[in-house]
Amino acid sequence: MIAEPKLYKLGAFRHPYLLCWATDVGYLNAMKKALSVPFDPQNGLIRYTPSDIYQEWDRDTVSPKERFHRHYRTLGEPFQRRSDWLDSGDFRDRSLSDFEDEDDDLEGIVADSTRSDISAIEVRNARIWDAQAFGVVNWPDNDFDIYDILEEPKAVYWFPVHIAARHGNMEALKLLVESGAFLNVPSKGLCVHLNDPNNQQVLHFPDWTEFLDPYVIYPAWTPYHIALCRGHNDMALYILEKCPHISERLLFDGDELFDEIPRFITAMRHANSDVAELSPERDLDNIGIPYPDVFNGTLLWRAFWELENFEPALEMLLEYGADLEEDLGEVHTLLVEACYHGHFREALALVDAGADVSVVFQEAGPRTNMEEAILTRGAEALCGAGVLEIACRAPPSWLRKSPVSEPSSDVALAVVARLLSFGVDDDVKNAALLVACRFHRVEILELLLESGGNIQSTDVDGLSTLMNVATVDSNWEMRDWSVGLLDTLAVLLNHADKTGQQLEGGVPAGEALLALCGSDRCNALDHGRITEAILALVREGLLDVNHRVHDQSLIMEAVRMRSFHFAHALYDLAARDDLAELWSIAFVRPTYYGASTNYRASTDIIYKFLAMIDSDQRLFKESYFVATAMVSDARSVVNLMEPYLQLDKDWVNERSGLFPFPIQRLVSTRLEFNGWSLLHFAVYYGYLGICSRLVTMGAAIHVAAKGGETPLSLVLGQPRIFDLLMAGEPQLSAETAVQYRFLAEDSIDVGHWRHVERILAICPRRGLSATRGPRLLHALIRYCFSETNRTSCTIHKDVLRSGADVNEIDEDGNTTLGYLLVRTISAVETGIYDFVLDNFVTVILPSLILAGAKPSIRNRKGQSVLELLDHVRGWKADDFEVSELLKTTLLYQVMLYRQSINM
Repeated sequence: MIAEPKLYKLGAFRHPYLLCWATDVGYLNAMKKALSVPFDPQNGLIRYTPSDIYQEWDRDTVSPKERFHRHYRTLGEPFQRRSDWLDSGDFRDRSLSDFEDEDDDLEGIVADSTRSDISAIEVRNARIWDAQAFGVVNWPDNDFDIYDILEEPKAVYWFPVHIAARHGNMEALKLLVESGAFLNVPSKGLCVHLNDPNNQQVLHFPDWTEFLDPYVIYPAWTPYHIALCRGHNDMALYILEKCPHISERLLFDGDELFDEIPRFITAMRHANSDVAELSPERDLDNIGIPYPDVFNGTLLWRAFWELENFEPALEMLLEYGADLEEDLGEVHTLLVEACYHGHFREALALVDAGADVSVVFQEAGPRTNMEEAILTRGAEALCGAGVLEIACRAPPSWLRKSPVSEPSSDVALAVVARLLSFGVDDDVKNAALLVACRFHRVEILELLLESGGNIQSTDVDGLSTLMNVATVDSNWEMRDWSVGLLDTLAVLLNHADKTGQQLEGGVPAGEALLALCGSDRCNALDHGRITEAILALVREGLLDVNHRVHDQSLIMEAVRMRSFHFAHALYDLAARDDLAELWSIAFVRPTYYGASTNYRASTDIIYKFLAMIDSDQRLFKESYFVATAMVSDARSVVNLMEPYLQLDKDWVNERSGLFPFPIQRLVSTRLEFNGWSLLHFAVYYGYLGICSRLVTMGAAIHVAAKGGETPLSLVLGQPRIFDLLMAGEPQLSAETAVQYRFLAEDSIDVGHWRHVERILAICPRRGLSATRGPRLLHALIRYCFSETNRTSCTIHKDVLRSGADVNEIDEDGNTTLGYLLVRTISAVETGIYDFVLDNFVTVILPSLILAGAKPSIRNRKGQSVLELLDHVRGWKADDFEVSELLKTTLLYQVMLYRQSINM
């Protein structure tokens, strides 16, 4: 079939990829025959999905014919006029005139599509057939729309020129160009890096697809790029000579880039200096024009930002007249830019090339990283800084876009040494020294000190070298800053010791470091490095070991931070403070990042430290210490202390002065613990063993604190401690009777009937009706009508025996019996009255009447108790037992009698 003469004549119709195949397999004669007939050299190969990238041809295992059948015949099917050719039979039996007749018929249908007798389906099909002839397809999910595949991001495509460039077939490429093939045309999916199939790393900015359609995963590479990529340098030179305006890739809608990639940049990126030199030599790229992609910098700026091999590019561009002092703002030169970004290898090349090292930066160029740093990231100090100061900074870590080459901090020392070799005055040198201190540039700091830098220098804000060491920039990651902290401090301390100079600012530096320890930016590793720096200041006598910050000593801060090593080291250096003060903050949960990950272990460790320094064993003799541990929720500490507690009878019932410090220092709570005894704390926090010892020693169980709390009032929900307290004091004093009635109400509300019985059993049975307090019977009825679990039938009797007033009225004016009847009537009317409620009502109602319920008291709606009884009594006895009860007993007559005597 390949040799069939008719093949070339019908090639454009039957095999649109014929020329691509011939180029791929290197059949020059087949290419010439295809190009000798009306076969457009721009006939490209199109695939519908990004996964259909170019597959390399294995000449050893796949024949040219098999290559044709696999990739260049069947996949052309959607572009033929009849998509069913291969399904219906051999298309070779049909002549070209048949296809032309089909064209005529199709054109006739389209031309007459306005006639009323032509259906919409015929018109639509005509459009689709016509469109398929020109590489336009109908997507299945768009029934009435047709799309040009070349505009769809789902498509990948390439042309014969790209295939020739990939294989380095110069003869094939020349043949295509001589036949009119374009060179500056895109391809997608042909050139894919093995380690980066999406080609994200070959552009200026790796995030080039961030806001684009996710299907757009391949850049539009030209043959120029493909030849360079494959190392076909002669072919790249040929392409550049034939098409001087060609670029490495073409832009498309939505591309973040403003300009095409200059030919010089393309060639240098592929390390092809011969091709690159053609650009300035023949003026293919204008060296002096601004490029929006690099903040309107020149080609030299673009080389800095987009090349990893900047040095040879710099040499070449300078040879052709590039401006080394191109300024983006006010003294925002390329040397300043390189030093700021930490690209010191490039900076050294600029210095060697003659860049002005005496410039002082004033204002950044628009939309540059330096402008953002000054405007939004607190880097105002850059303005007025010389090259030496900028070189002593650490490269910024927050950058979203940065030069493609890696920062070269290892060359920073060489740059600083070169700058110093030109000679700088003392003020510039000392300013650079302070910057090196702030950014912990240890080697640079040593070099500056050896060159005569003054460790007693201060910056414009009056901050000393030590204070600069202790200051962290808000944009700098704490872990990066803390790594060099100790080494930087050691350089200053060693130099001071060697020269006999006195370092200033040890106290503010120590306070600044201490503040960082409590910062949420500080993790456990950073915390350890910072505390070591503080200890270094103490050992050198620059910070007093008992120095206090806001009335907090260093050892107090160490205890608060739960840092055993820091606290122990300070103690060994003679730090001392009141044990009670230390204990008051020992178990407050630390706030620095990562401190809570091992909270219990760190709590136990700091307890052991405090126990170690407690030579008088105050921790076990004074109730303050164990109470504080309870309040601080340091349960493991209390458990460690309990076996050693030496409970003294003199302070078992101590209720004042237990906390010499504000309770807010310990815990965030609404409780004030005002007047609490140790038993209050043990009960509230659930320490049964300590409660047992205190009760045995005669601790008061029912004595109320200033807030009204008694130990018993705090125990609800802890049955073992409740039993212990009830056994400890069987009778309640009259003073706290009302308070305990409230406890009983709380127990009723949660259904703790056993607690209710025990509490009421110790309440006095007289005088309660005259006191203001909770309405226990109302509470009991409310619980029974609102909960699915019903109470026992005897608990109301305990309430009545405790002296509860059966005729006490609630906020709606209902007595206990009236309230019971109102809830009963409401339950019946709403359909929730069941046999369980009916049983409860028939049990409690007689008790209330026998306890002296009055029939004439009216509620706020004007209903008397007797009227409510009449309503319930009128129900059918078969439906409700309570109605039967009122009809068959004397209870109703008793209420009638009481009504008659105005009771």
